[in-house]
Amino acid sequence: MKHTKIVATIGPACTSLAILTAMLKAGMNLARINFSHGTHASNKKAIDTLKLAAKKLDMPIGIIQDLQGPRIRIGEIDKKGLELIKDEEIILYPEEHKYPKGKKVAKNGHKILPVDLPKLVKILKPGSQVMVHDGLIELKVLSVNATQVKAKVIKGGMLFSNKGVNLPGVDLKMPVITKKDIDDLKFGLKIGVDYVALSFVGSAKDIIDLKKLIKKFDPKSKVQIMAKIEREQAVKNIKAILKEVDAIMVARGDLGVEMNPEKVPIIQKEIVKLCLEVGKPVLVATQMLDSMIKSPRPTRAEVSDVANAVIDHTDAVMLSGETAFGQYPLEAVKMMSQIIEETEKSSYDDMSAGYFKERSLPVTKAISGSVFDLVKDTKAKAIVAATDSGYTAKMIARYRPDTKIIVLVNKPEILRQLTLVWGVYPEMMPVCKTMDELIVESIKLVKKEKLVKKGDEIVIVTGQPVGKSQNMNLIKVQTIE
Repeated sequence: MKHTKIVATIGPACTSLAILTAMLKAGMNLARINFSHGTHASNKKAIDTLKLAAKKLDMPIGIIQDLQGPRIRIGEIDKKGLELIKDEEIILYPEEHKYPKGKKVAKNGHKILPVDLPKLVKILKPGSQVMVHDGLIELKVLSVNATQVKAKVIKGGMLFSNKGVNLPGVDLKMPVITKKDIDDLKFGLKIGVDYVALSFVGSAKDIIDLKKLIKKFDPKSKVQIMAKIEREQAVKNIKAILKEVDAIMVARGDLGVEMNPEKVPIIQKEIVKLCLEVGKPVLVATQMLDSMIKSPRPTRAEVSDVANAVIDHTDAVMLSGETAFGQYPLEAVKMMSQIIEETEKSSYDDMSAGYFKERSLPVTKAISGSVFDLVKDTKAKAIVAATDSGYTAKMIARYRPDTKIIVLVNKPEILRQLTLVWGVYPEMMPVCKTMDELIVESIKLVKKEKLVKKGDEIVIVTGQPVGKSQNMNLIKVQTIE
């Protein structure tokens, strides 16, 4: 049983019930729906099929709605693509300034590149860097006038319509939550997604703004917010952002374009550790098994990348194009699961003594640390924790104990949200009114589900009074009879 969770992006390559069922069996724990693509109808169909597959297997599946955010893209160009050659000069223009349809070159003979950013000429200046197609193509601005931008090709390549554009270090003067995001958010809340991932977060204010919108559209919603860290500004503001969110995604694709790529591995490690310190789940994403989009096997470097994220103690790792539109979606999930399991067998992913250098601890964190020590001393086969909000589970998981963490919940939304948390395997249990009833029902359930066997020792963790959130204050060692 692996501890690190797998998030798979759903797309054209994996929308059938058969393939989604197989991916769940292979180790997928959550599904990411990228709202940069598809329609509300197609995304709903994918989510409905996912839920059907999960119901068929009697296992929970968490659903992440990934909002597009203020993404800039290349407009419509020739279907055959446009080749940009090193050192040549080209023209960039906002799509609102329309050139005659089908025109490929300007009067001066320069190639024309439309960009879907109305403020393009206002925010770029000579010397600005323009990165296109995940940084594979690099341009440098030479001059700007009222309608267009002249740029020099620093790194050339073949370019096609709708490829992403990044402007490192440039203030886009755009809201992080766009009109499209608002429409998509309303839809996501209506169909009951478990996490909303906000793209291009810059500060804690962006998260607060999203919270206000969620409260406005659905005051009773318990959806959790995930901040995608993909801008230098977000890295600088990470501690403030972390206070406001429920989870973090280290979105290394855009981050490696917005910043020098050699900085990203250390940033990944630092963000994972910050998340562990506060007990909030963290997801490492982008290009983890990228070659498996076209190949049935990954490169050795990609295998090491996934293993390294596990060793960093991330809660989850993510597949993007590998499952969304790749040729081997099921094989990618299987491979990621195998890498995780092999890495977790080693001592390299074990949390070192003194990992958390906290001088004083609140009761909940102190109890969590005691659980970790108790499991080691008793060689308990499982930790069984009852939780109302999921907080208890996250606090126990932050210590990365080397055993199952069986978490008993009575709310379906908490069950699904906990599929993101390292080592946690949530189960539904009826509401209990007393401590004794809770312990009896807990033991009954883990025996029924064959999660433990006769003679096993388990550590039971809960709180009193029963049913109160963030109230972990009781530990009991129990032998299964």
